[in-house]
Amino acid sequence: MSGIILKSQLDVEDLTWGATLLGVGGGGTPAEGHKLLSRELAAKGSIECVDPLSLPDDALTVCVTFMGNRAPLTPEQEAQKKTLGLIEWKYENNMVEAVRFFEKIMGRKVEALIIPEIGGANTPSPIATASILGIKAVDADYCGRALPEVAQSGSCLLGESMTPIVSVDKWGNKAVVYEIVNEALGERVGKMLAMAAFGNTALALSPVPASVMKKATVHGTVSECVGIGRCAREAKEAGKDMVEAVMKHTGAKRLFQGKLVRAEWTVKDGYLDGYNTFEGEAEFAGHTLRIWFKNENHVAWLDDEPYATSPDMICQIEYNLGRPLLNNECQEGQQFVILGLPARELHLRPENLPMLDPRHYGFDIDYMPLKGRV
Repeated sequence: MSGIILKSQLDVEDLTWGATLLGVGGGGTPAEGHKLLSRELAAKGSIECVDPLSLPDDALTVCVTFMGNRAPLTPEQEAQKKTLGLIEWKYENNMVEAVRFFEKIMGRKVEALIIPEIGGANTPSPIATASILGIKAVDADYCGRALPEVAQSGSCLLGESMTPIVSVDKWGNKAVVYEIVNEALGERVGKMLAMAAFGNTALALSPVPASVMKKATVHGTVSECVGIGRCAREAKEAGKDMVEAVMKHTGAKRLFQGKLVRAEWTVKDGYLDGYNTFEGEAEFAGHTLRIWFKNENHVAWLDDEPYATSPDMICQIEYNLGRPLLNNECQEGQQFVILGLPARELHLRPENLPMLDPRHYGFDIDYMPLKGRV
């Protein structure tokens, strides 16, 4: 059985920390997710995330997510925003408006909101949105980690359509996509809308009955994130090694430890795309680790040899700050511990793995399971 009740601001902090770690370099800005959920918890006193199995099979569930990347805008883009009149937000939490607009389009009340992925924004924010709207939040998500493409989410992997897709940006622009040629095009259309808004939009999509949602989600992930964050916090408070505590709690393996010496990225079709290169320290002295990311970390090479790949999770903690960082936050000179966690069972199914392995991202590399190897 899963399910959890968030009762304190420490719960929010723990959830955000754990979700950012499992966001594997992506999953949205933790400060935004923390702010939305912290404020809603202060207003309500407690917020429940229910066991997905507790929902009636015919309940209408909808996924809500932020779409975009967190790359900083160029001066030219900032100037263009002003020229287009994009100066003040209309919606601070555009997720709320996306759900309301979705209900208007569907002509039906949404009964539960589903977290799209684990991440610092994309986990706390849907929970806060559900509470604001009086809709059930669920202790589960569609990915069990952060992933760059909506088509990689559990409902799409099971063959369910993501349409209709409602997109609402913070400025007040709204769009509805009723039909798509395929899920990859649905993802692309959503990305282009986010790029037009110079940042992120909020999407409401993938309406499915709870009977389908129960099979397409990874159960208990909100509880899991709270547990990871609590473990890290309590270790720090006790003056213990936080990384060792997190490894013991999660079963993660230490893949590397070292200094970020080269951070390279660009924005391709709305995704943050690039490489982080680390020089080893301690037991990894004399070695080099290079990680490729598309929003999230997907392929790592140790001394130029393939070392770890998606769908296994390549997680990063900035050692001195004591917290996980997004790839757009990483700066040269910072010191990191890179952890590895095995993939979710959902992603290892033979019919799903080709959507998540290195070849899906264009690399001539087979999936290299961490389990039993590192």
